[in-house]
Amino acid sequence: MFRNWIDPLEPIHLLKRLRRDPALRQRILGRIRPGRTARVITTWSDTGRSPDHWWEIPLIRERMRRMITGDAGLPYQEYVVRRHLRAATPYTALSLGCGSGEKEVEWAGTGRFRSIDAYDISASRIKSARESLESTPFGEIIRYQVGDAHRLNLPPDTYDAVLFDHALHHFSSLDSLLLRVGGTLRPGGIVVANEFIGPSRFQWTDRQLKAVNELLAGFPPRYTTRRASMLSREKVRRPSKLAMWLSDPSEAVESSEIMPLIHKHFDVLEERCYGGAILHLLYSGIAHHFVSPDEEALHLLERSMSVEDALLHAGEIGHDFALVVARKQE
Repeated sequence: MFRNWIDPLEPIHLLKRLRRDPALRQRILGRIRPGRTARVITTWSDTGRSPDHWWEIPLIRERMRRMITGDAGLPYQEYVVRRHLRAATPYTALSLGCGSGEKEVEWAGTGRFRSIDAYDISASRIKSARESLESTPFGEIIRYQVGDAHRLNLPPDTYDAVLFDHALHHFSSLDSLLLRVGGTLRPGGIVVANEFIGPSRFQWTDRQLKAVNELLAGFPPRYTTRRASMLSREKVRRPSKLAMWLSDPSEAVESSEIMPLIHKHFDVLEERCYGGAILHLLYSGIAHHFVSPDEEALHLLERSMSVEDALLHAGEIGHDFALVVARKQE
């Protein structure tokens, strides 16, 4: 309906979940605040962590590393440093949308950075990042600061690298943002983006949904309970655009435009795609069952990875995640 802006069935499914899940009711009530920016900040102010995402499953994380770097044990930061940041002089970097700051610590751990200026719109996440930084040796390198990427003063010719780690897909007006990013890079500077590049507003393809739900239907019930509520994972649906906007106006807002716009504003040095079109949807909310898999869970993991590989090879689905390294245009 109206290009999926409204799904008449969505309120019914939501009401059923709200009746059974008090924690969900509290989260929804906490997000009913005026203004787009306020909802984004509320959504990203929760610093608690639980293994509810596909990338937190060790076997899938090894698969991602193998697809990006060719080595299941090699982090992508070290891979990028070895291939693209080989100068003897330490680099200066800007990280936008740093969240709780874990990735900046990994970048600093490569030993190639003199400074990393890291910004996030959520004050609570920056507070958490600063607290965690105290237990690392990188306090003189990383500077965590509260800031909205769209309002930051980005001085020209300042940074050797700009880093995005699953943050770029939360920014709108990407065309103007990437233009500003290019301006703040020094000549020869690079952009590194490890990103969700799939359908904007999570408007999944029919083929994705069919494959995900066929796999999910084959999961024994004990592997489909959600961590917080113990409710069973429901059939995966394409969310309405209105529901996405109400939940988090920043989520995947222009994600399908990321790769075309990076190609427009920069000279792309390398693209490493790593799937996720099936695995991302399938394990959302139930990943905790597969962090330390028993024999049956291991079989389910291997089967789902094989299905994604086969569909990618056949061209029936595309990659929803990619690492891209690009240089400032001369």
